[in-house]
Amino acid sequence: MLLTPEEIKQQTRQLWHTCFPNDSEDFLDLYFEDRYTDQRNVTIRKNAKVVAATQVLPFKFHFAGHFIPVGYVSGLCTAPKQRGKGYATQALKEAHRKMYDEGALISFLIPGDEHLRKFYESEDHGAYYTATHRLAIDVTPDGTIKSKSNPNLKIDIQAEYEWGRDLWTYYNTFGGRHPYEIKLDEDAFFAAIQTHDLNDGLVIVARRRGKIVGFCLAIREGKPLKSGKRSAKTFQGCIRFLLTTDEQIMQQLQARAFQLLDVKEMVMVGGCPARGFKGAEPYAMARIINVEKFLTFIGRLYPGLQLHVGIQNDHDIPENNGFYQLIDGRLHITDQKPDSITTPGGLAAVFLAAQPVLMPMLLDD
Repeated sequence: MLLTPEEIKQQTRQLWHTCFPNDSEDFLDLYFEDRYTDQRNVTIRKNAKVVAATQVLPFKFHFAGHFIPVGYVSGLCTAPKQRGKGYATQALKEAHRKMYDEGALISFLIPGDEHLRKFYESEDHGAYYTATHRLAIDVTPDGTIKSKSNPNLKIDIQAEYEWGRDLWTYYNTFGGRHPYEIKLDEDAFFAAIQTHDLNDGLVIVARRRGKIVGFCLAIREGKPLKSGKRSAKTFQGCIRFLLTTDEQIMQQLQARAFQLLDVKEMVMVGGCPARGFKGAEPYAMARIINVEKFLTFIGRLYPGLQLHVGIQNDHDIPENNGFYQLIDGRLHITDQKPDSITTPGGLAAVFLAAQPVLMPMLLDD
């Protein structure tokens, strides 16, 4: 029995609801109307039933001043009664092949817990590597709401609950410019804003004479505190994303977030390298999808880089397995075995683990 695209969509949605019961119906409405498409969905079906599914979301990644195509693995899930049969492995394999055929260079994903992180590290599941870390930095409530260029000109900073295209235009103009950062398209941007709102977060916008000069996404989070035998619950604020070109406005947005969230403690979350930062937590994982194209890009980007590396055990994209040499910016595929042998995830880590990679406003945050 063949399933129609609408039947596949509804079964995929029901499977998501079963596997991720904490996600609200409002979120599912948003995701399956604004982010899901038939072309992005990868399913494993048995007897006209979707038993495993994932979505491959395309993004641009700003890599050292250049945008490259990447994919993001979202919502991988298997029906509870069908687990242990290799269906998730098969769905991931098809997702990786899909990205390869569509020209993506890197695949990213965010594991839900450390058990899943180990799952994705396996060569049977893509040989991913934890290539990005995040650090929560304490924020102090200082800053006066004045213009840097004109101290007598006040900046209006308020929480806004309706978002026009001027917010997207500001992000599209100034966002995604960090040397290693995911850049959202318009649909993904507004889906992220709406998801943040569904979770009772605030979209705080700074305007000068009505024109946007910065904004941030802030949310109040529960933080349990214990005092003797009694436990109490207070709250801290978290700024999940902040964008402005003015350092003073950044401070003013932070100060306004304290006021609007009515908290005494605030942290701001950002990317950081894997080493050298106390309190850094593992975040997104990555693997190279097309090794030849990726290393060709690296050769053009760093023509002085000399590299001899081997890729092995890529079960999903065996074309990647082999020995590669970068010499004077040109890539050579060779029979000479190098001293360094790694996996597609290990190669991603070589170029990303030491960088403060930013992956803002993704729906798995």
